[in-house]
Amino acid sequence: MRQICTLLLLVCACFTLFAQKKNDTSFATIPLIKIVKEPRFLINVHSGYSQGLGSTFKFYPDDVSSITITQQGNNAPAKQIAYANPAKGLGDGFKIGFGASYIINDFINAGLDFDYFKSTIRKNRDSANIKTNRPVADNSAEIISYSERNTISYEATLLSLTPSITFKAISRPKWFLYNKLGAVITFRPNSLQEDITQANIQMNWQGFVKDSSSTTIKKYEWGIRNPAYGFMGAFGGQVKIASRVRAYAEFQFSHIVFVIKKRTLTDFIVNEQRLENTFSRSAREIDFVKAFSVNASNPNPDMPSQTLIQRIPITYIGLQAGLVYQLK
Repeated sequence: MRQICTLLLLVCACFTLFAQKKNDTSFATIPLIKIVKEPRFLINVHSGYSQGLGSTFKFYPDDVSSITITQQGNNAPAKQIAYANPAKGLGDGFKIGFGASYIINDFINAGLDFDYFKSTIRKNRDSANIKTNRPVADNSAEIISYSERNTISYEATLLSLTPSITFKAISRPKWFLYNKLGAVITFRPNSLQEDITQANIQMNWQGFVKDSSSTTIKKYEWGIRNPAYGFMGAFGGQVKIASRVRAYAEFQFSHIVFVIKKRTLTDFIVNEQRLENTFSRSAREIDFVKAFSVNASNPNPDMPSQTLIQRIPITYIGLQAGLVYQLK
């Protein structure tokens, strides 16, 4: 009996050792899974185009597109005025920039973008004054006509920093959709105004024609409170195109307020002759202040003119696209 028990113990020991050796071999063939920590810093380059909205049309003095005055003989003159809404506002144009962002968690990113944006708007106004007389001596008509085209344009340059927070709305391994909110801080905002008037006078009397023309160019520099502030909102999507590279596109709405401090006449040119220095300082410069009083009976020509502060919004929507690189 003792021999049988000893034999059974030996057999159990052999089976135990064999099973343990087999299990050790199977565990050795299972690969180790290592979770790689995803980089949290990203950099981007981007470009886009924006369309200005109607609130920026305050720059224009009026909506008149043409004025025509005609007079036949001694009849009363007839005036016709045409109006048109401006089709473009400050905020139209292309912009370029770069930025960086940090992944806070799976749903929120914090970022900072730097942008260069230059926008130009232009408006034309045509004027004409035509007078026709018929002389008694012969049958030839006497015509005196004056016509001019006034072109007023504004150019704004924006260098802006935009800190923002991105909220992922729908996320997948290869792509995600997001919303973005941010503040816009514009440094050294600048706006230039150019006013060009091209005039022509024509006299036709008894078959003799005389023409004369002139060109007047006025340029102004608008001083803007530095910095100017605003905000932006965006909705977009991002797609993974390589291990560390992604492409994105987003629709943006931006709103910046220009607070006008000063307007200065820098050029006044008539037929290539500079005349800006012939004007007094009060005619060349305007200060925008919160409140003021004037001495109407004895104005000081050596001091700038004054008017109330103006706040002009620069509001635009646009499409922006770019590439994002994930740092190691």
